[in-house]
Amino acid sequence: MSQKGKCGIGVNTEGPPHLQPGSTVEIEPPEFGYQGAWYTATTIQRNTPIPSRRFMVQFTHLFQDQKTGERPLRMFSVSHIRPQLPPLRPRKFKQGEDADAYHKYGWWEGVILQEWNNGNYLFMFHSDNQSPKYVVFGVNQLRLHRTWFNGYWVPPVQESELAVEEVQREEEYNEGDLVEVRNDEDGSNRSWFAAIIVKPVGNKRYLIQYVTLETEDNTDFLEKEVDTSHIRPRPLDIVVPDQFVMLDQVDAFYKGGWWKGVIIKVLSGDSKYHVYLATREEMEFKHDELRLHQDWIDGKWTKPSPVI
Repeated sequence: MSQKGKCGIGVNTEGPPHLQPGSTVEIEPPEFGYQGAWYTATTIQRNTPIPSRRFMVQFTHLFQDQKTGERPLRMFSVSHIRPQLPPLRPRKFKQGEDADAYHKYGWWEGVILQEWNNGNYLFMFHSDNQSPKYVVFGVNQLRLHRTWFNGYWVPPVQESELAVEEVQREEEYNEGDLVEVRNDEDGSNRSWFAAIIVKPVGNKRYLIQYVTLETEDNTDFLEKEVDTSHIRPRPLDIVVPDQFVMLDQVDAFYKGGWWKGVIIKVLSGDSKYHVYLATREEMEFKHDELRLHQDWIDGKWTKPSPVI
């Protein structure tokens, strides 16, 4: 079976429920740069022979081929695998409390430094490889840190913490839906382009037509097949302030797409700003070329998360 093609779920194996084929788990990859982060995946099968403590998994987003949407199969030791935490209700955090923040498709370990007046929290990553080190997250992007130890969560998950159960499904789109498509051929997740759903093509993929990108001969707008994981609804219409301020996290309209960045300088009197883009470039934008940044997480739009 090719690792690039569709994979089937293996036969039942001995072991705890989260190691059974088809179970959703969290993986901490041992590779450099991923320590302290847990990513969702699906258990495929146990490595042979049966006594092996290594399992084949397929990540939900991590290591996904940005052009084809294909997800490779990876082998991990059981020490890097744990069950997925159940959905939890949003909660208030205290200064100094250990927490996980959802960032770049994974749950990163860190600590709460301060609660802001708008209900967001200043968070510090434990990982020395994460930059920036300090980020402000909304409450929906945070969860209390827990450790999986000897088959139990520490601290235990209380029934009162559980979120109201909802039907979980892949995002579905219809012909004519207005969406945004991620442009991350370099794996950056730094820009989104407005598009229209032309039609579904199967295997969780859609044919889309860009609204701002044209074909090479400039005779029509560009069409492309993309995986559903690269598509999100259009962001909510939220009020744009009369003037942005330092450290506002924004999207800047550039080369036909919306590029993530942060305000680093406000130019007085002419409604222009210097924005440090996620591409590590500093550029100047007019007020009407900017919008407040929003994150699409677990089927919901979250508040803008300014970076410190």
